[in-house]
Amino acid sequence: MKKSIVSIILAGSLCVGFLGAKTLATVDGVNITEKDFDVIKQRVPNFNYDSLKPEQKKALLDQAINNILIEKQAKKEKMEDSPDYKAALDAFKKQLLVEIWAKKQAEAIGKTKIPDAELKKYYDDNKQQFVQQEAQARHILVKTEDEAKKIISELNKTPKAKVEAKFIELANKDSIDPNTKNTQNGGDLGTFQKNQMVPEFSKAAFELKPGTYTKTPVKTEFGYHIIYLIKKNDPVTYTFEQAKATIEGMLKEKKFQADMKQKVDDLRKKAKITIAQ
Repeated sequence: MKKSIVSIILAGSLCVGFLGAKTLATVDGVNITEKDFDVIKQRVPNFNYDSLKPEQKKALLDQAINNILIEKQAKKEKMEDSPDYKAALDAFKKQLLVEIWAKKQAEAIGKTKIPDAELKKYYDDNKQQFVQQEAQARHILVKTEDEAKKIISELNKTPKAKVEAKFIELANKDSIDPNTKNTQNGGDLGTFQKNQMVPEFSKAAFELKPGTYTKTPVKTEFGYHIIYLIKKNDPVTYTFEQAKATIEGMLKEKKFQADMKQKVDDLRKKAKITIAQ
């Protein structure tokens, strides 16, 4: 299943106090503006507040309001003077130093140039990675295999022409997927590519023919799925020129990981480390 942008957004911490941006709300004189959500772009680069659905905007704004109120109350209760706060702040500073150091190493790798010959070799050796195919499917998510088998049994009894309608009905009634429950959308996942779904789900979905469903439950980390394929396009293989930028990013990431390991290994060799038994 796809990672929910909403869950990522709501997990982000929000800063307040930016100037020169549209004010969305005011809490005891503190303005909340669209700029306050710029921190989300660190996790979701294409994030755009204006393009969010009304309920997503409301959820973000409610979280920002709650953060301000909690911060204000925490200060009133002198939480900044508490041992817990000071210990957490000290730990945060240490972690921030680690992250900034790692970022500096990544920026250095980012400026390096990987020869085209190396990029082309990777493309030729891993061409299957650059085959893209999109599909649109519905799914019903339940907790147990028995529940999934019962739903499949109901679908098996349904005339072919009415299977999708029956699937929508059962998805809205039985699926534990929060998106389906909240929107009653018949389990529609929209269009997705293979790498956007967990492997078990993706394999089952792309093996289906449009207008058919999985006849056995599909188990993933989320539970048991019944999948109905609405449509899928023919696979397209990206050319080397189309894939070149992606390959370069992948190889730079690989080089970054290797360089980081080497640097840390070197630091460990020079340090006196004692591990308690």
